[in-house]
Amino acid sequence: MTVKIIVGYVRLLQRVLQHYQLEHLLQGSEQPLQWKQFNQALGHDSEQGFDLTVYVQLLKQLQQYFKRPISLVMAEHASLQDVGMMGYLASTSLNLQQAMYLLEQYYPLLFKQTNLEQLKIVEQHQLIQIIWSAHYEDYREIYELNLALIFKIAKLIVQEQLISPSFIQLGLTPQLSLRHYEQFFGCNIQIYAGQYKICFDQEVLLARSFAADQQLNQVLSTQAQQSLQQTDTFEHRQQLLKQKVVGCIEQALKQQNDVIQKHVAQQMHCSERTLQRQLKAYQLNFQDILDEYRLGLSQSYLQQGRSLVEIAELLGYADQSAFGRAFKRWTGQTPKQFLK
Repeated sequence: MTVKIIVGYVRLLQRVLQHYQLEHLLQGSEQPLQWKQFNQALGHDSEQGFDLTVYVQLLKQLQQYFKRPISLVMAEHASLQDVGMMGYLASTSLNLQQAMYLLEQYYPLLFKQTNLEQLKIVEQHQLIQIIWSAHYEDYREIYELNLALIFKIAKLIVQEQLISPSFIQLGLTPQLSLRHYEQFFGCNIQIYAGQYKICFDQEVLLARSFAADQQLNQVLSTQAQQSLQQTDTFEHRQQLLKQKVVGCIEQALKQQNDVIQKHVAQQMHCSERTLQRQLKAYQLNFQDILDEYRLGLSQSYLQQGRSLVEIAELLGYADQSAFGRAFKRWTGQTPKQFLK
């Protein structure tokens, strides 16, 4: 099961393409598969959502047309409708503080089938911090976009000069200069591996929403709660657990940790035996997840032209031969046969 992002993000991307006259990316028979899928989503306006991985790939491709981070460009053109139910909840909240706590409660509604990371709000020293983890480096653009959208939504619902956040924290080092983020958010930018954060002074969050309506907000909250209950299925929890394990595997390989399963268990604050028991409860197997992740990476690395020795090292194998045997076990082919 793939992670699906709500259709509002698709409309936002379309709006950016139109504004910057980049519609040619959606035309022609030679367009990449990702843009064809995007075109199909626009045509059907499907409420089933859009593949998040494909969406991130589109953002990465769009980056070449801009000198600023694509996440910030996108957020500048965002509307409350783009974030679906969360937009309506935010606008009818009494103030920014209530809107932020509703965001914490219903953040999974930004994704159709499961949530990438758990968002939480922490009050500390007259500050309110909105925090979520970043376990997937490939999703850097969507992390940055959601961070920028929180700030943009806050500005939209107040409809007045919003005092800048106290500080912003990026969980992955951006590819472009930090000055772009400083100009967008109007505050200091910090980098702390694995965690995104936006921090407001509590007084800022008392700013009243332009469409405050507590009765309507309660009705919308009830609808949002019902939507959450509908997505809380066995498949949902299974995919969420699998994603957490994959994120920890990615970290272990980057740190060249030889004992991958032990590292994952430590990151998830449990023993290896408990990890295996949790996975079994959701019909998952650690080795299967690890093999699937390694296979996807290896195929990508091979297509990039990386050497077998380098790929073996990146995937945590002792040598090239061990990787070759594993690849043939997964696919029935040697790496060289796969490339042919």
